[in-house]
Amino acid sequence: MSERQAIQFPLVELHTEAELLRTLIRRTAVEMDELAAHGEPAVSIGHRVSMCNYRANRLVCDAADRAMQVHGGMGYSRHLPFEHIYRHHRRYRITEGAEEIQMRRVAGQLFGFLR
Repeated sequence: MSERQAIQFPLVELHTEAELLRTLIRRTAVEMDELAAHGEPAVSIGHRVSMCNYRANRLVCDAADRAMQVHGGMGYSRHLPFEHIYRHHRRYRITEGAEEIQMRRVAGQLFGFLR
């Protein structure tokens, strides 16, 4: 199936998004380490952690959704793991700091509402 463009293109998009997210996560981790080395609280980059959380939750739901779509009716059944992965990770977009809360933290930093 991987020789078909209908399969390749969504996987390339997801792979690219995952790589971008990994870069953001690593950059955030480095900054947290640097702050800790200087004895400073990491709260000053909380907005970056929120960006990581927001995009990671979105990415896993997008990946599971595309997997279900590619596999058709079987993708939504309980015979393949995609339905469970989607259902399980979809809740993190609501709980554990809803997307809107994560976005509010980023907007607060971006537009100076939070200091």
